[in-house]
Amino acid sequence: RTIRKGLLAGIAKSKPVRRKLVKLKEAKKFPGCLSDEEIEILVNACNRLRDQLIILMLNSTGIRKGELLGLCHEDIGDFGNNFIRIIKRVNNPNGARAKGTERFIPVSESLLRLYNDYLIYEYPEVESDYVFVNIWEGNIGEAMNSKVINTMFHRLKKKTGINVYPHLFRHTYASRLLKANYSVDRVKALLGHTSVQTTLDIYSHIISETDLSKVVQQENKNE
Repeated sequence: RTIRKGLLAGIAKSKPVRRKLVKLKEAKKFPGCLSDEEIEILVNACNRLRDQLIILMLNSTGIRKGELLGLCHEDIGDFGNNFIRIIKRVNNPNGARAKGTERFIPVSESLLRLYNDYLIYEYPEVESDYVFVNIWEGNIGEAMNSKVINTMFHRLKKKTGINVYPHLFRHTYASRLLKANYSVDRVKALLGHTSVQTTLDIYSHIISETDLSKVVQQENKNE
């Protein structure tokens, strides 16, 4: 690229220093994670397949609440393997929206089997594109909105004593991957972060200096 020189070029006492594009900032207060035991307790506290599927979908993918509520049946399939697809749609009837990058996230066979059971045993006899819909209350078959899912988690919190909310599963998912030595770039892609700096800022307490060095080198190569 062409660099335009200013009037004082060559007069400066020292050469300009190239700054790193990414760095570990001072750690933010981390909200914590759910343990495997707590997740099992939450699943067992659900009397409905839909609610179990919500918990296990959040735990297995780390997707945001808006991305969960915006899931359509066409987004769950094998796509050559077992994946769910997160894409941005305009004007979802429940106000849900996908934030961040569009992506494919691998899921387990057991999660897909639970999804299939949910469709067979609980899903209402309505034509809907959306995976998570009202079944017992409200307008039956209408895509679930944020208020409904918040009520569900408030009920689970009271029942189990676990301070649970949808975004906590996202932190749990990301921490699990990083502790299993997934690269920062891979975790960034699975979470749908638009910048690797976001991943570093949130999970700096897990990311090693070695991993950070690799990210910085890669980012500088891409500059």
